This record gives sequence, C-alpha cells and structure tokens, in this order.
Amino acid sequence: MLERNQRLSRSLLWSCQRAFYERQGIEAWRQQHIPNFITSNPVIGRAYAQVVLGWMRDWCAASRSETGRLAAPEPGQPFYLIELGAGAGRFAFHFLESFRRLRARSQLRDVAFRYVMTDLSERNLEFWLSHPRLQPFLEEGLLDVARFDATHDEQLVLRRAGTVLAPGSVANPLAVVANYFFDSIPQDAFTVRDGVLHECLVSVSSSQPEVEAADFLERAEVSFEDHEARGASYGDAELDGILEEYRERLGDTTFLFPSGALRCLRRLQGLAGDRLLLLSGDKGHASEDELSERASGVSLVLHGGAFSLMVNYDAIGRYFRRRDGHVLRPIHRHASLHVGAFLLGQPPDGHGETELAYEEAIERSGPDDYSTLIKAMEPHLEGMKLEELLAVLRWSGWDSGMLMAVFSELMALAESASEPLRQEVCWAIQQVWETDYRLGGEDDLAFHLGMLLYVMDRPAEALTFFEHSLRLGGEEPGTYFNQGMCHVRLRQDARALECFEQALALDANLSEAQEMLSQLQSPDWRGLEEVAPDEDSEG
Repeated sequence: MLERNQRLSRSLLWSCQRAFYERQGIEAWRQQHIPNFITSNPVIGRAYAQVVLGWMRDWCAASRSETGRLAAPEPGQPFYLIELGAGAGRFAFHFLESFRRLRARSQLRDVAFRYVMTDLSERNLEFWLSHPRLQPFLEEGLLDVARFDATHDEQLVLRRAGTVLAPGSVANPLAVVANYFFDSIPQDAFTVRDGVLHECLVSVSSSQPEVEAADFLERAEVSFEDHEARGASYGDAELDGILEEYRERLGDTTFLFPSGALRCLRRLQGLAGDRLLLLSGDKGHASEDELSERASGVSLVLHGGAFSLMVNYDAIGRYFRRRDGHVLRPIHRHASLHVGAFLLGQPPDGHGETELAYEEAIERSGPDDYSTLIKAMEPHLEGMKLEELLAVLRWSGWDSGMLMAVFSELMALAESASEPLRQEVCWAIQQVWETDYRLGGEDDLAFHLGMLLYVMDRPAEALTFFEHSLRLGGEEPGTYFNQGMCHVRLRQDARALECFEQALALDANLSEAQEMLSQLQSPDWRGLEEVAPDEDSEG
C-alpha cells in the first residue's frame, strides 16, 4: 500500500504523471500515447483563431490608431495568448497559420499579438524552437515559448524575447488556450448522497513501488472510498462556495472538481488584470444536468504511462460567473469534444464580436461536429468520387492525416481523371504539404504525394516531393527507384541510370530497378520506345 485515503489532488498519481511527461517529452505524442488529433487539426485551429480575433475586435473597438484602424487598449503592447500544455505544437501551428492570414485581411492587422507556447517539459520547448514549421512565426515575433508549471507558477519568462509576464506587466487583455490540459492536472472527487457531501479519497497499491517507472500505472491498483466532508474542504471561499452549491442542488452523484484548474486560472487572471479569455476543449461535463447523470465512481483513463480524467466545465463556468464573467458553450451536447469560452472583464461595447465568432466557428459547425462526422464518414470514403474526396480535403483544412486516409482512393481516381480535376488534385497536394506539421515517425507524406503526382503524369513535380522524402525520411531504395522513373518520363536517361543504381546499392534484390537498369543500358532503348509510342512508360 503506497497511500491510503488521500485527497485525489495530493495523490502520488500526479507525481507519476509529471514524471511521464518530463521523461517522454515529444515522444509521448510521436509514439501516439497521448490522443491529440481532435484538438490539433486545421479545423480547430481556424475556429479558435476566429474567436480570438472576435475577442480582440471587442477590446479594440473603443480605440483607433491615427490611420483609423482598430487599436489595442494599450497600443504599444501586444495581446498575449498563452497555450497551456502545448505538447507537440501542432495546434499552435494550425492556429497561427489561420490567425496570421485572417488578421492580415482585417482592421486588426496593425495590432500587435504574440502567441506563447508553454509546457512542463524542457524537451518540448527545445523541439518547438527547432521545428522548421514554427521558425517563420518565431522569427516574425508572432510566437515565443516559455516553461510553465500550472500547479504553482505565477509568471512566465519568454525564451526568445526575454520578456517576463508577471502580475502588473501584461498591459492588454490575455487569452488562454487549454486543450486536453485540465484533464491531466490535479483535481479532486466528491459524492453527494442524501444531501450530504462526501470526498472520494484515493488509495494506491502496487507490487512495484517506483512511481516514476514507465509501467507503474499499468501495475497499480487504484481505488476510491467516500468519506463525509466535515467543514470547509478547501478553506477557500470560492471553491467551497461552488461545492456548497453542488451539495444543495445535485442529487446522488459523484463528480470531479477541477481544483488545480481553478487555482491555475486564478493565477492567470492575476496576469491578465481580470481581463481574460479562456478557450478550452476537452472531454467533460458542461452542465449541472450532465453532472447529475453521471454513473457513480471515479475512473482513470490510461494513455501509456499517463492518465486523464473528465473535466468539470460546469465548475469552471461557476467560477467565472462568481467573478462577473461570461460563459459561452454550445446549446447542444457534445459528442466527442466540449469547447467552451470563458470571459472576464467587460469591453466598452460588450462581447458581441466574440459571441458571434463563437456561434459561427464553434457552435454551428465546430470541432466537435467535425470529429463526429469524420468518424461517421470513414467507412464510406472508399466509394466516393474524386470530387467528393477533394471536398473532404477542403473541409478538413487540407489536413495531411485526411489525405493519407483517402490516399488509395485518390491514386485510383486521379490516374484516370480529366485534366481539370487533375489540376485540382495538384492544388490540393500543395495545400496539404504546406499545412503538414511533422513530428517524425509518421507515414512518409512527401513520398505519397510524389506517387500521386507521378500517376497524373507530373514527373517534374513528383521529383520535388521524392527529394523531400529523401531529405526528411532518409534514403530508401523505393524512393530512388521512383525518382528514376520520373527521369525516364522526362527523357533524362543519365539521371535515371544514377537513381536506379542508387536504389540497387541500397537493395541489390530490387527487381524493378534491375529491369529498368537493363533496359536503359540497351542500345535500342529509345528506339523501342518510339516503336510503341502509345504504351504507358511506367516500366
């Protein structure tokens, strides 16, 4: 028995959690231990960018620069957006791609803005600072990074700018993004039974006492036991007040209480001078009714050496309302991802632009609907027409994962497509390539895009992507062979010969390369080609 009847937020489970993220760094996402697609795709990046721009318009509405354009409340200072637990960095990339494009076409183009990626692991910060997709944003000053421990840090130090974000130093309102974050930091659990509040205390036992071991959670036995809560649970008027509301209003149920998230938000609120936008997407409960409908008990969802819990967004909303804040949430129940917007402070003309952007980008057709419909569509992708597959790619925001999901169908249909449709596929290929954010270890996107261009008889363009494949993924015999076939189509026989030889140097048994090498070395190679000009020259 490693601990018995401990408050959940003080459990050694969180030490195990911290050790996992600090040990794994970016490998937690590269090895797909941590689910992240639903919160890290172009659709959610664009949706959040629209809401943040709406929120900035609300705050800038009362100020205009000498040119007549909107200006920040403190024009010489930027709006900061802090992303908590930025992880792999993919969400930040998609957000910034959309935000930069949208802001450039708006009256906010002159308003300074800086996105700050934060995490606990130094290894993640190093990964972001070296990632080629983030370099333009870093060099432009649109992006910076900082280490931030959500359990106790009260300030951030920006690594590139050297700026310290501390209470009293942030001049303009502050935006915060927390996706798949509050589910992974300390929280507590309570039960209401017959109008009496009980705290669910945790006990942990294991035959392996090293809590920082990679397989500790898989071996550990975790159990919860209700103990009547006597007196104030936290000695904190706001947190205890929310608990008392639950005791009075909820029927018999067990619920999680986001004590760590609320304390973190209180410190960030101090940075923001009580002017804050929180955008958070996670699995959780958004209303009192959803809390009342919960099954009894507390369960940890394991992700390799880490775990997550549901997020009580109703409690976060109550915290904001107690501080005269405003909560935006969809009127319908979410299927996969709840995205809420929580607002503190009051712009001169209210939050009209924020509310409109949230309604359009989140509520009407937001990340949750996208995820739900994509899952329903997956079994039917195989039977789609080329025009329909292109529509899916456009809808996804040119997501590279979506292209890989429909790659086989695209290959089969693009080869026989009309020239106008082939041109659309070429456009899609370029957009997907520019939107891709690599972690390493994924399918070789460049190789697949090169294959797609080759079957559409674009050998010169295909060569470019095969070169990307060699540069990013290393030398592969199949890639050299494909390059050789492109040179054959371009009638560059000497270059083709080199490529087939390089392929055979890596794999002497590659029969396709042996055959092409033999044909190229034949004295009547091009003469044979002229005899049968209509034959496909794929080999």
